[in-house]
Amino acid sequence: MKRHILIVGIVALVLCMVYSSCKKYEEDYGLMMKSPKGRLVGTWKIMQLDSDTASLKLSDYAMFGELQMIFNKDNSGTVKFSDKGLGELLEDIDWEEMMGDMQDSTMNADSIQAGLEGLDFSSMLNEGFNFNWAFDDKKEYLKFKMYDSTSNAYFEIASMRILSLCKSDCKLRYEEDSTKVDISMQK
Repeated sequence: MKRHILIVGIVALVLCMVYSSCKKYEEDYGLMMKSPKGRLVGTWKIMQLDSDTASLKLSDYAMFGELQMIFNKDNSGTVKFSDKGLGELLEDIDWEEMMGDMQDSTMNADSIQAGLEGLDFSSMLNEGFNFNWAFDDKKEYLKFKMYDSTSNAYFEIASMRILSLCKSDCKLRYEEDSTKVDISMQK
């Protein structure tokens, strides 16, 4: 009996070692029980944006709100800003004073202020924009599409490589020409 328990224990240990080293994405922790879609669906807070030239830690500005990316099961999604006072702050700005006297004859601070007057920044920030998303065939990239009402068709806006996709954190990379931006998110 002890021999069978020892054999089962050794087999379980070997299986744990093999499967713990399996990684789909380069920054994953190992074997995941949920499918990539199951892990992605939900509301994510964008925590940090990193490029070759700059890094922006959005959590440092959480007092104003959170930038959220929502992935739905039906492959639709929304990027929105959960406003915690930034909209009110923008509404209270004296745009004319901030812009100063502009020299451009076609547009000056008065026309800018007139254009911004009465705008409800809180509503604008909270509405966000909608998109559709899908994995590529190998589930290495997320493809984002938006709907164009003039052509009644969807068009691709971005394709991002998945660096990490775990239960509570995700990291995507957008690359175009020499530009590279990493987006770190948490649930």
